[in-house]
Amino acid sequence: MRVRGYAPATPCWSVLTSPDPTTAAAFYTGLFGWTTAETEDGATVFLLRDLVVAGLAPSSAERAAWLTYVATDDADATTAQVTTAGGTVLQPPADVSGRGRAGLFADPAGAVFGAWQKSRFAGAQVQDEPGAICWSETVTWDVATTSTFYGEVFGWTDREGSVAGSNFEYHEWVSNNRVVGGLSVMDAKYPPGTPHHWRTIFSIDDCAGFMARATDLGGRVLAGPIDAGIGLACQLLDPTGGQVLAIDVIPELRP
Repeated sequence: MRVRGYAPATPCWSVLTSPDPTTAAAFYTGLFGWTTAETEDGATVFLLRDLVVAGLAPSSAERAAWLTYVATDDADATTAQVTTAGGTVLQPPADVSGRGRAGLFADPAGAVFGAWQKSRFAGAQVQDEPGAICWSETVTWDVATTSTFYGEVFGWTDREGSVAGSNFEYHEWVSNNRVVGGLSVMDAKYPPGTPHHWRTIFSIDDCAGFMARATDLGGRVLAGPIDAGIGLACQLLDPTGGQVLAIDVIPELRP
């Protein structure tokens, strides 16, 4: 689905930060059929049907990770709200070659996220179709602290949600009466000490074929296919250590 802009307080952009961008690019272009392009400031973006779908950036971390950016009308004001709410400013807002203004933060539990103030670039130009991002969510041990923080920073409220056929606790982030993301609560199935984090979920149209293709490209299947109630889901690890979550949503729930 073509996207031309995002309301404030809506996840709008995801970037894979990887210690080996070359290997990561080869994996994801093969996995999703993406191509890559270079922006005027030298950044790398992934394209689906010539539309920007996600970003790619080098990282000094040991493992790759997907980084979620949330749209804001004022990145500096968001920075002040993060500080007031008990979060940490990792990178203060800075201009990104006229495309926008971005800052990087951690919530009180340590989950890292970004804020994006658009200029010429609003965020991903395609979402909610196979090969594109369809969902972003916070993963936490501490619902109360997490809910309070994001409520103060983005004005989100959380409401209890559900995943059909499961018995784990799940919440939805709501902004202006619209669901914009999720809050997944960690439980005993997670290894002790698993850090709080954000995760990015992709739409696919053939879960079994997707998992086989990922393995052929050097990825590793962690789980799946899993009946998530709304479709078949899987969890993978890319060759540079980044987690890939994907779901083949049942036709009646697709946009």
